[in-house]
Amino acid sequence: MKISVFSGIVKYFQDVYQGFRSVMNSYSAALPYVLGMGELRKEVTEQYPDPISSKTPDDLPPRSRGILFNDIERCTGCRECKQVCPSRAIEIETEIRPDTNQVWVSTFNIDMAKCVLCGLCVDACLPNSLVHTRQYIQSAYNLSELMMSFGKGPITPKQRVNWEIARRIKENDEVLI
Repeated sequence: MKISVFSGIVKYFQDVYQGFRSVMNSYSAALPYVLGMGELRKEVTEQYPDPISSKTPDDLPPRSRGILFNDIERCTGCRECKQVCPSRAIEIETEIRPDTNQVWVSTFNIDMAKCVLCGLCVDACLPNSLVHTRQYIQSAYNLSELMMSFGKGPITPKQRVNWEIARRIKENDEVLI
């Protein structure tokens, strides 16, 4: 009985010693970094893209994905980009032009705070109006500054009147010919 109690006490002190030794090894590994001793304090984080090899956006790799841009004059308002966007970063609203029955893209917003730059919207864009630019830095103090708007705006009453006048002139020209 004395031997088992003695071996239990020895085992306990061995475990305490092993724990103390483990903690001291951890401290000895981390302490130079905390205190900033010598070569151990140098930075290891690299900037992306590498500032030496890519000093301008034109130096980026050919397939790099920058900030999105939409050429609204080419956009048909088909909403394919909105449907394929995994982060729901695209908002589109369209109206029908009364004079030509064509689609008028009144709102085309991209929330760059939500965008993950996956490129699925660019691949889905049939008229190729949505593209990645070579610009990759976009920082802002407010989230509202990360909302990019490309829409033409809602159709105003003045535009409706002008389009109606243009439609009537066109009809009269066709009747005269």
